[in-house]
Amino acid sequence: MRYFYAALALVLLVTFGSSTAKAQSVMFEYYATLSPRDTYSSQGVPFDDVCAIVQQDRANVHRFGNPDGDEPDSFFTTPERRAMIAGKCDYDRTHHTAERIRSQNIGFVLVRVYGSGGQIARVRIFEAAG
Repeated sequence: MRYFYAALALVLLVTFGSSTAKAQSVMFEYYATLSPRDTYSSQGVPFDDVCAIVQQDRANVHRFGNPDGDEPDSFFTTPERRAMIAGKCDYDRTHHTAERIRSQNIGFVLVRVYGSGGQIARVRIFEAAG
């Protein structure tokens, strides 16, 4: 009976462990300059959330002619896809703040997107040298 439970645990680990790993694989990554213009919505409303700033940065790239000369991506091309960023962002909250981006104290970041099958599981933002 003991071997049965060990075998069952192994089967469950292999079955569910591999799907979890797939969900967390890197889909793509890109470098971006988060500028003061990215800290405001298209209607001029200021953002306080870095995830919203990253979302606006992608709108500025794909919808408004890429004013900062950012690295383009082939995924966040529609408003629906950019909306997938909301609630899935992870970043150093002591370092990445809207105030620091507005004052241009930081700006160059690496954005790494995890997920599979066109579905985003997580978006990680890292400070990048540049």
